Amino acid sequence: MMLTPGLHIKHHYSLGPDWQQPMANDLGAELIDEKILKLPENIGKGGSFFLEVMPGLSLLLADVTFCTPISFTRQAVTDSFYLVYYDLSDEISSHIVDGTDHRIGYRSKLGMGFMDSHTESTLIPTLNERYYSFRLFIGKSLIMSLMGNTRPQNIIETLFDDTKNTLFFYSHIDSSTRLLLKNLKERSFDDPSFELLAKGTALKILTYLVRRARNFEPIIEKLSASDAGAILNTSQYLLDNLLLDFPGVTFLAAMAGMSESKYKKLFNKIVKSSPNSFFLHEKLLLAQNLLQSGNFNSIREVALEVGYSKPGYFSEAFKKAFGTSPQEVFIKISI
Repeated sequence: MMLTPGLHIKHHYSLGPDWQQPMANDLGAELIDEKILKLPENIGKGGSFFLEVMPGLSLLLADVTFCTPISFTRQAVTDSFYLVYYDLSDEISSHIVDGTDHRIGYRSKLGMGFMDSHTESTLIPTLNERYYSFRLFIGKSLIMSLMGNTRPQNIIETLFDDTKNTLFFYSHIDSSTRLLLKNLKERSFDDPSFELLAKGTALKILTYLVRRARNFEPIIEKLSASDAGAILNTSQYLLDNLLLDFPGVTFLAAMAGMSESKYKKLFNKIVKSSPNSFFLHEKLLLAQNLLQSGNFNSIREVALEVGYSKPGYFSEAFKKAFGTSPQEVFIKISI
């Protein structure tokens, strides 16, 4: 595994605050009340905020801009908890798990990561760009109790049982969680109400996560690093080519080195969507950004830009996806 030259911090997490002081020492940072860690100016600006929300649930919010190359390796621990990452960084960062480099962040669309505390990973933030990540540390007994008896026991065990090798997966940040985090992103750690807001945000996001997990099929199983990497590479290819037509499953499966049936099955497992649905939804998300950019004279121009030759069909698809028409969000170019 190749790491960026520069400072390399090895650390661990736990549900309690004890892990913070060793990291602060390695960074030369200031730790305030076992909650706020402030970076020294020679490394970057900003810091992190940690809070024990309730027994079995803690949050960590990192809001930093690094001015020196740095990487963080989170070492595996035997504690029984899961880590859920939500990344709204301004640029895409690298997250290395089992030797596979995953591109995560707001712009990559694969902004959510779910990981077992038993799994080691390395984070390499983009230099001189705002890195913003909200993380939940969730005790396994807590999430099992929240899942309750709403799903058959064998499904719950597949989702949250160590013997099934439930290690990691990446997916999208759901829209409800994204709105909560965008609101939190606008607030400062020094805001008197920040702790209360962060706690409420963590509890709401946990609720959304549990609802989402209840809809998962029993498919979050140990995948080979090569298979997981191949699927994520093709999803990134789709994201990089949203202005083109959907390339087809045959093409994508060949790119991943898989049969079409295996490719479709694994894509659904990791991305929680079919390749075509994923591509169309991301194309509409791009269109939403273009509509609000103020760089176009008409909605027709935006529709053509993202490959819709018929504006009426584009408007229909947009409203179905977002519950609002393009006209309601369009910002015309200013002259």
